[in-house]
Amino acid sequence: MKISALALGATLIGVLVPAAAATPAQAAPEAYVQRCTDLGNGDLCIDVTGRVGQNGVIGVGYWKRAGDAVHVRLGWQNNTGGGANFSRNVHGPLTPGMNTGTETWSTYLAAGCVRPLIEVVGQGTLKGAEVCVPS
Repeated sequence: MKISALALGATLIGVLVPAAAATPAQAAPEAYVQRCTDLGNGDLCIDVTGRVGQNGVIGVGYWKRAGDAVHVRLGWQNNTGGGANFSRNVHGPLTPGMNTGTETWSTYLAAGCVRPLIEVVGQGTLKGAEVCVPS
């Protein structure tokens, strides 16, 4: 499983804050979830940092392993309605061994689940497995 920079940052913050520094007034640490989907020629991953009812961050990235060179756009969509949220960035040409890095969206995190999207320019849009926003 690929771990984005968001996961690494969340882990480091948890390690660097000494227990003695915690006070009752501090909020609970941010939640983090991630899921990757094998699309055959690569992995499409989504991660969510934050909790339901708060502002948080959704990250989407693609790691290409095989196949022809492609141009792609990344996005995400929630399962409770609303349209797709695509980046304006077009990545490519991506060849095996390349990746898009993680694109992020700062957004309000409603209850429900979100899934990653990848638009392969000229070929259509694929959906990855959903991950539910932590409560």
